Amino acid sequence: MKNKVYNELIILLKEILKNEKIELISEFQNKVWDIKITEKDEVLEILSELAYDLDYFEPDQELLKEDPSFFNYDILKKEIKEALGKIERILKKKKD
Repeated sequence: MKNKVYNELIILLKEILKNEKIELISEFQNKVWDIKITEKDEVLEILSELAYDLDYFEPDQELLKEDPSFFNYDILKKEIKEALGKIERILKKKKD
């Protein structure tokens, strides 16, 4: 169950990287926040942090200038790639 959900979220993150669709960001965030796992889980922690961080993504260049905590597509991609790398390392460890 858990791995199936994680795989869906990883696919969604890769789709965000490819297509830069804002709607996919909201979809990712909602799916993460709907996960009902009670035990501590490293992958869920990474996904939750990323979902929170993505609230600060701002595609509009003018709005981006209004708050230094907002970030653009370049930072969005960097954040997602870093999270995916961490998740892949954790999942690889679990398989070994």
